[in-house]
Amino acid sequence: MIHFRLDETTRQQLQDLRRQDLPAKVRDRVEMVGLADAGWKSARIAAYLGYGYRTVLNVLHDFQDRGRDALTPRRPGPAPDLDRRRQVTDLLRSLLAQERTWTARQLSEALAPHQVRLGPRHLRRYLGHLRAGYRRTASTLKHKQDPARATHAAGVLHNLQRRAGAGLLELYYLDECGFAPALPTGYSWALPGERKRVKYEYPQGRRVNALAAYRPYGPAPWLGAQPFERTLTSDDLLAYLRERLPGAAVPRVVVLDNASLHGSKVTKAARPALAKLGIYLYYLPTYSPELNAIDPVFKQVKHHEISQRSHTSRAELRVSVEQGFDSYGRRLRPKSVKELRPAA
Repeated sequence: MIHFRLDETTRQQLQDLRRQDLPAKVRDRVEMVGLADAGWKSARIAAYLGYGYRTVLNVLHDFQDRGRDALTPRRPGPAPDLDRRRQVTDLLRSLLAQERTWTARQLSEALAPHQVRLGPRHLRRYLGHLRAGYRRTASTLKHKQDPARATHAAGVLHNLQRRAGAGLLELYYLDECGFAPALPTGYSWALPGERKRVKYEYPQGRRVNALAAYRPYGPAPWLGAQPFERTLTSDDLLAYLRERLPGAAVPRVVVLDNASLHGSKVTKAARPALAKLGIYLYYLPTYSPELNAIDPVFKQVKHHEISQRSHTSRAELRVSVEQGFDSYGRRLRPKSVKELRPAA
């Protein structure tokens, strides 16, 4: 049991502190002292604030001895060496900026020549100060890209997107995607202690290829896909453009990359006939997959929309691919086009 009464000056100081933006522990200590001054017993204060009885007693005794200084928790151990922290984080920042992958052990070994001896576990604290994360790497083709052509293409697409949003044309993104009998592993809900396992199936000669077009702009977004149990040809592409794209009273612009069947002699020879049907092809610059809006659709379909992850036959896989595209297409809802950002 501890009893004390605050004078009016101290009580007013506590009231002023309550109005400030305080750390949680400091605010709780202020509350402990205020409740004790109001006549609350230590056990009641502990139950009310969710602390142990002994913790409340220690805070109140400390307040009697040190006054307002007791409201700030004492830092355990020595004060941090800020110069050393800055040295280590600067070294880590320069190492992480290099074009290579790192593990905590490799970073620890790379710091040793700089007279910094840290184990992998201790090193993670400094990585936390940098807000660094251990993340999955991603592939890129930007180092092979022509920046000027990519910037120009982004500007052209931006203009096409605006015109598509205004209903002056229909803009389609087209590409092909391959599906193996055992689809990539991902995430799934499972019971405690269990893990979903995808049965591996040999892919040689059992893949299904899908030719798809995606129209994200305009009042009614649309996705259409046609799977094939064989290698695709330029004739398949032309038949898809003539027969599978929805008819429209406005021009239809199809954005595609420079794959062999897209840029073949057969496809290029058919462009005048396609233009008579109101279909115009726009080729992206090489090594610019990020400009094709259908690539994220393929990733979503392949990794999430197909619930059956392993297939024993091409016919079974083809049905799953059709269902995956249909599932994604059904979730496309008519919506107004948001204001597009200017091209970089």
